[in-house]
Amino acid sequence: MTNMSKETFIRKDDPKYIDLLDEDNPVAGQKFVCLSFLSPEKILKQKEIFFFDQFLKQYDLSKSLEKFTQFLNFIAYKYNLNFDKLTKDLKDFTNEEKDNLYVSTLDDEYKTYIDNHEESLETSFQEKYDFQTSTRGIKIRGSFPSQQEAELRCKMLREIDPNHDVFVGPVGVWMPWDPDAYKTGRVEYLEEELNQLMNEKQKNEKYAKDEFEKRLRESKRKAIEDNIEKARHTGNTLTQTVNENDELVNVNNLNTTENTILKNDIVDAATIKKELFDGENIVMDKNNDHGLSKLQGYKSKIYDDSQNEENEENEENEENEENEENKENEEIEEVD
Repeated sequence: MTNMSKETFIRKDDPKYIDLLDEDNPVAGQKFVCLSFLSPEKILKQKEIFFFDQFLKQYDLSKSLEKFTQFLNFIAYKYNLNFDKLTKDLKDFTNEEKDNLYVSTLDDEYKTYIDNHEESLETSFQEKYDFQTSTRGIKIRGSFPSQQEAELRCKMLREIDPNHDVFVGPVGVWMPWDPDAYKTGRVEYLEEELNQLMNEKQKNEKYAKDEFEKRLRESKRKAIEDNIEKARHTGNTLTQTVNENDELVNVNNLNTTENTILKNDIVDAATIKKELFDGENIVMDKNNDHGLSKLQGYKSKIYDDSQNEENEENEENEENEENEENKENEEIEEVD
């Protein structure tokens, strides 16, 4: 295996860095694919640990007994000393035989052990873990010209195959093998915890949106109420108000043909014909004054209303002047 220590490892931002992960030439209509991985890493790790654990049980026992037996035999034949003396001799022995004690042939002995017991260990392992597979697998779930189409395919696969994660990746580019779901930005989550987390996130976003819209409606209403209060004091006329849906609308709801037509979401030809040609204000007879008499009638009515208002105002002014004059006369008489 290549030495990948911190001293020799060249980072990507290093000028000496050479990118060996070359990309394939693009294929027309194939830019993104949907991938599913069948990679029982946990089972594979358990298998290695299981093998090594079984090996260590016999290795630690046999080697420890062997070394201690040799040392105790050496002490028993050579000395007749107490425990403290034996401890000191053990230390001396360790120092003297340090090179031999720390020489490890663990890798070779482990390989020998596996060669001799692999079949029985394999059987024991399969029985312990209910014969779960330990072979990796990969499935190409489709190739698409755009990332959006690939992600849409992922959502559909999520409903059809809820047992596997589905990832989106570019074609011809090296990608990590079976990345963790929580480390990727584009993934259809499968675990209940992640689905719950996503559900809570959506609830929080909806709550924040509702609160914002609520504050906006309250601001509109407060502004209109302030304008109404000002209009009462200044005598100005309001041009806008808020309807029952908290929408700003004009105060004068004009009854026009366009408004009548637009009241309905779905407008058919018959409705348009009725509003355009059968309305009360539509003149269809060609032998007429084209609405002149009606307009003159409106004009006459407006003129009469204006004259009546002017007469009423004059009468009121004359009455006020007479009252003022009478009041002045009364004050003069009181002085005399």
